[in-house]
Amino acid sequence: MAAKDAEMPTHQALSEEIAKIAKHLATLRQDIEGLTGSIARAGGHQAERAQDAANEAVAALETAVKRNPTAALGIALGIGFLVGIVLRR
Repeated sequence: MAAKDAEMPTHQALSEEIAKIAKHLATLRQDIEGLTGSIARAGGHQAERAQDAANEAVAALETAVKRNPTAALGIALGIGFLVGIVLRR
């Protein structure tokens, strides 16, 4: 039993190891918070870009409909007919 006691680290050594681990965990927590903020900013920029592209597409569609409303109506009727056929099956 004395050999096992000699192999066990002292209480102070364990306390030091626990303090080191706690310090590493605090550093990891800060790094993760920084990464989370970076990802959120990047995601916000991507959402803005997607919204801008959608707004441009809607504006282009509105312009095309205003220029040629008859063709737009025909296209809408055709699409509605095809959707009706697909949904009926």
